[in-house]
Amino acid sequence: MILGFPIGDFLIMQLKLLKWASIILIVFLGILAYSNSFHCSFQFDDESSIFRNQYIENIHDISSIWNFLPRRFVLYLSLALNYHFCKYNVFGYHLVNLAIHLLTAFLVWWLVLLTLSTACMKKNKISQHADLVALFAALIFVSHPVQTEAVTYLVQRAASLATLFYLAALCFYVKSRLLQDNKAYSLVFYGASILTAVVAMFTKEIAITLPLMIMFYDWSFLRTDRKFNWKRAAPFLLTLLIIPLTMYFTESLKTKQMPGIVPPESPAISTIHYLLTEFKVICTYIRLIFLPVNQNLDYDYRVSYSIFELPVLFSLAFLLAVFYFIQRLFSEYRLVAFYAAWFFITLLPESSLLPINDVIFEHRLYLPMVGGSILLASSVFYLLREKSIKTSIIILAILVSYFSILTYQRNKVWKDEFTLWSDVVKKSPHKARPYNNLGKAYFDRDDWDQARANFNKSIELDPNYAEPYYNRGTVYARQGNFVMANADFTKALERRPGYVDVYNNRACAYISEGKFAQAILDFNNAIKINPNNAEDFNELGYAYEKLGDFNQAFEYYNKALQLDPNLEQAYINLGVAYENKGDFTQAILADTKAIGIDPRNAQYYYNRGNANIKGSHFIEAITDFKKAIDINPNFGDAYFNLGCIYSFQNQFTQAIFCYTKAIGINPRNKQAYKYRAIAHFKLKDFKNAFTDADKLKELNNSATP
Repeated sequence: MILGFPIGDFLIMQLKLLKWASIILIVFLGILAYSNSFHCSFQFDDESSIFRNQYIENIHDISSIWNFLPRRFVLYLSLALNYHFCKYNVFGYHLVNLAIHLLTAFLVWWLVLLTLSTACMKKNKISQHADLVALFAALIFVSHPVQTEAVTYLVQRAASLATLFYLAALCFYVKSRLLQDNKAYSLVFYGASILTAVVAMFTKEIAITLPLMIMFYDWSFLRTDRKFNWKRAAPFLLTLLIIPLTMYFTESLKTKQMPGIVPPESPAISTIHYLLTEFKVICTYIRLIFLPVNQNLDYDYRVSYSIFELPVLFSLAFLLAVFYFIQRLFSEYRLVAFYAAWFFITLLPESSLLPINDVIFEHRLYLPMVGGSILLASSVFYLLREKSIKTSIIILAILVSYFSILTYQRNKVWKDEFTLWSDVVKKSPHKARPYNNLGKAYFDRDDWDQARANFNKSIELDPNYAEPYYNRGTVYARQGNFVMANADFTKALERRPGYVDVYNNRACAYISEGKFAQAILDFNNAIKINPNNAEDFNELGYAYEKLGDFNQAFEYYNKALQLDPNLEQAYINLGVAYENKGDFTQAILADTKAIGIDPRNAQYYYNRGNANIKGSHFIEAITDFKKAIDINPNFGDAYFNLGCIYSFQNQFTQAIFCYTKAIGINPRNKQAYKYRAIAHFKLKDFKNAFTDADKLKELNNSATP
């Protein structure tokens, strides 16, 4: 104590301030690096997993969320929560993704502090700088540009969320072991560790290495004797069963046939060829950690078929050398060695013997980057331990700044589909998928020629790739060339027989051609593949209605509404079908349901107004047409129909006003001139009546339709 001030309390206070300052700095840097990502659009698989995923649209329907993809239930539950609060506003999804990233970075910081406080490490010289090592490890993790694919690419929340629970489980486990003198607290953290481990297993399959990692960590940093405590490890070993059992018992759900789960057309890769290719991929991953340049969403990576290929031999030799050095470093530089091993262990689910259609994706580095970040930070401190600590801080600060700038720049590429796939085409000019996806970006801009040119290039590079045929067919359909559209749709189905979207679009093309019987066949095929798509049942009902089979039409419209009670178009179609059948009461009820879902849709009031006219409910019809006009003041047909009601009621002055409004909106409305002429005649205003009659004659004689 100096001058009555307790030194110990002062140091504790300074330590707490340093920890809070570290957390604030981690959060600040993360927000800064990703500040331009909040309005980046939905990309790639976001469309099928979020934008077109009916399974996440009702947060209260937990069974539906579970049934979409049980082994990733936690991921889709989080997306359902986002949809509940944000619908399709990307800001909310990006906000959650960044929050997950920041929380994960905090756990990286905590894990380093825990590791350096273990009995094995706290006497090591590097533990003297534990706060700085932890801070820079977390800053590297939060700012590294290779993480953008798992953070800015929304559906890859799967990787970041699984990593969050993975790290939480490990940190809680380590904390429980460090608190063994306080059994109550130790038990609480141990229970939390098991719980978060289970949650991680239901988030993404990469969590399957967690039990191995906990045992390896225990052996590396926490063991007090040679005997391993299998009783303590048993609950975590049991979690290994979660993923395989979930996949086995939910196979009947046919999740691979659900939208967004169908794999792309890429040739099947054998286990041995995948492993040989992954030797090269892992070397690319290592390069990305130390030199994150030329990042690419869709690498054009050649599959290797022999161990004697020079790139495979060099990669394997390099990896064996790395493993040798990890083993040699373990006794003296355990922190570096362990987290280097972490990198390879956490890559095992996606870069070993289990073939995945795409051999490389940067988001697969998210969990391994925990090890990479700690490795980078600790290595600098170890290498410069004989020099000034300031030098280490300066070097790491420069590195973090460099990574942050690269992350900010990389997020510019993720702005929208056009910027993203333009970048990919430049970096993978000989791969079919980037051209197909760039074509879709042009399609969304209504640039049909550029869209078709990119689809053509995609087909040229890979004639067996179904999706560009489907997309080119969609372009032809939009342009009204249904013959070419159906030819492309058929080619797409030849290459992928279960391509449900092709059946849908070809059926719609048949409807546009008036070929309702063929449309019914295609919609039935689509329903066999995906029996839960309400829109298919709605369109099927429409096709039957056009064939005059109202009973079948009603059946399928109602089936669509059972699947999706908020499908407005099904209510509208149902209303039109009842109206055509002469059941105006049911038509009015159906239109009223549609209005209840979207009370600001002028067309719905117009439809109900027509049904009310035919049902002789003229006062209600007037109210509906006025409401339609109130919502859309340029709704000419509503003015015309309102005029017809006034004429029927001999209120010719109001009728003339409505007809005049309709003509002002559409000066070529022949019917409006005709009935306005009659209204003028009824009021004995013969001059204006003949003027309208002459205008009607002029329009009838005009060559312009």
